Amino acid sequence: MHLTGARSFPSPRQLVWDTLQNPDELAACMPGCEGMNPIGPDQYEATMTVKIASIGGKFKGRVSLAEKQEPASFIMRVEGGGGPGRVNGQGTLRLEERGGATEVGYDGDVQVAGAIAAVGQRLLGVSAKMMIGKFFDCMEQRLKTRTEV
Repeated sequence: MHLTGARSFPSPRQLVWDTLQNPDELAACMPGCEGMNPIGPDQYEATMTVKIASIGGKFKGRVSLAEKQEPASFIMRVEGGGGPGRVNGQGTLRLEERGGATEVGYDGDVQVAGAIAAVGQRLLGVSAKMMIGKFFDCMEQRLKTRTEV
């Protein structure tokens, strides 16, 4: 499944970059994430609870941030599995400054296998976009709080 889109934040690019590189901020905003523990440079072990349609459960996996070009772009890789199946994905996030705001564009691919794949590509796509939307909504609130401080 291919995912692409963009979100604009009324915050300076460096602040958006710093927030997206912070594992505590990422964990707080990833829907269902119970935490991210460092296991190496820019590598984290994560546990998430995910439910799509009638299929749900815990996933354990890894999140890594790679090919950083501060403050312009980086790649986020996610891999993991659990009762509902396996997920592997990789996406590039690009940050562009636009008149005092920052646009974050994302472009990536996700592969799913197991019971969770049985819900169908269309429902997975809708659910993935909803989770991305919740992530960015949370990031926007956290950035707003950090800007006001």
